[in-house]
Amino acid sequence: MSDVLTEVNFGAGCHINTAARMLVEAARDGTGAFGHFNDIRLNATPAATAESIVEFFNNETVRRHDAYKKSPAGKAAEVEREQRRRDAQATHDGLMVRLRTLDFSNDVAVLDWICAMQGASDHVGVIVRRETIASAFEKRGFVENANCGEDYRAGDRENMFRYLVGQALNGVKSGPAIHPIIHKFVGEWKAQFCPTPEIAA
Repeated sequence: MSDVLTEVNFGAGCHINTAARMLVEAARDGTGAFGHFNDIRLNATPAATAESIVEFFNNETVRRHDAYKKSPAGKAAEVEREQRRRDAQATHDGLMVRLRTLDFSNDVAVLDWICAMQGASDHVGVIVRRETIASAFEKRGFVENANCGEDYRAGDRENMFRYLVGQALNGVKSGPAIHPIIHKFVGEWKAQFCPTPEIAA
């Protein structure tokens, strides 16, 4: 029997259950084995079981999380998170006020409103008035998932506009939020249909 602990290296993407089994196998013919998983040192004696290692890892993860929350850094981070949530809620609430007078005939204004709402709709803890948003758009004839597949016509301003709104509505109605890729798509739509006028020298 070796007196040296066997070090086990876990590859990227390794699951804790797999890591525990690897440790148990490595410890079987020696005095023990160890390895670091998510910065937590895991030890295995020849008598250890995969279940006991997983239980230790889970308990240590909870212990460290609780300790961090109680630390000055953890408390400061919580204050920052709450402020970000409040800011996102304020953004949402302001946009809901703007929604009442939004000119739905102005495609640029509509897409700008959607892009402004995206971040707030995707922020944990923000109360999103999904039904009110969906109802406001649907009353103006917009449809969730409009112009998908064969109905999509690249180069058609109105068709592509309604497609973008339809994708945003899908995020609002079916969740979890308006997808952040809407910013990229709207930017491409604007580049195609709303080029910036050249500034005269």
